Amino acid sequence: MNFVTFLAVTAITPCALATSFHFQFLPTSTAQQSLTLSYPLAGTLIGAYHAATNPLDTKTLPGLFGGSGNIAIAYTSTMRMSDSIDSNPLGTFSLRIGAGGTCEVTGFATDLVNETPGTVAVEMVIAYPSFHTLAPSSIFPSVGEITIPVATGAVKVATAVQTGPALGVLVQTAPNTYTISIPIPVEILVSGSAGGQAFGVEPTPALLAFAGTLTVNGASATFISSAATSGPIGPLPAPPAIVAQPFPLPTVLPAGSTANLLLSGTFSDGSGTSVFNMSIDAIGTLDFVLGDLNGDRLVNGIDLVIVLAAWGTSDPVADINHDGDVGGADLATMLSNWS
Repeated sequence: MNFVTFLAVTAITPCALATSFHFQFLPTSTAQQSLTLSYPLAGTLIGAYHAATNPLDTKTLPGLFGGSGNIAIAYTSTMRMSDSIDSNPLGTFSLRIGAGGTCEVTGFATDLVNETPGTVAVEMVIAYPSFHTLAPSSIFPSVGEITIPVATGAVKVATAVQTGPALGVLVQTAPNTYTISIPIPVEILVSGSAGGQAFGVEPTPALLAFAGTLTVNGASATFISSAATSGPIGPLPAPPAIVAQPFPLPTVLPAGSTANLLLSGTFSDGSGTSVFNMSIDAIGTLDFVLGDLNGDRLVNGIDLVIVLAAWGTSDPVADINHDGDVGGADLATMLSNWS
């Protein structure tokens, strides 16, 4: 993401000491995410006719005319699911700035939906040889691939959570103003429902290339940044096979009716593409430095003197772990955070 530098209240230059800001997204932040998954599917479709249980329903026959019975028709297809999110996301992250202008983002997490569900569309791109149906009587000429809408729905959950180290360098461009560019490894998780059925997409790894401007105002900071990532996904494990799934197919010649078919088929492993764009406005506050007792953003000899002077008392300033006694536990905590 983007992050901040610190300008301490002392005369120390911003990156001479380690410090950390905790940021929260502002409501003006925006996110656009789109995901498309495709699974090859091949099998047969056949009329829903059954001599005993469904004698008046559709029959399928190969070719344009003639024949008898109810004959399965082979097909090839691609089942495609796409989603789209356009929201004002919630999110938090921390930026730690080290000596020499190095910086690190930790704990980046965002709720992309934030009460604005995205949309989902499922469609089937199918090709079949010429066939015809009875009840209704219609001809389905082979015309190459056709796209058939299958279902619509909503994205109810979409998150991006940091999964690994995110390191960068802070560059000063003006007084109290800095630029940062940091790649952040994340895992994107999407789930929702379509056609009355719940779905969940396998967690997708991505690398957010965050770049932006940080402005420091004493103990607070703001930043404006953008991030984008796009690329292929997969291979994706094949879903379970489809067996005799009802498949209402609009008639072609003549149009206006519906042929009630049953679709069966086997999926192959899928693939997909993901595009993720985010513009972030965030405000940050300095994280508390554990062991800094005099408020100078350092844990050093001055703080040690305060602890030793209060040793054995319940002085709330020197009682770092708040156990009611200034002693070895407080000293150990201080030494572990020594600047």
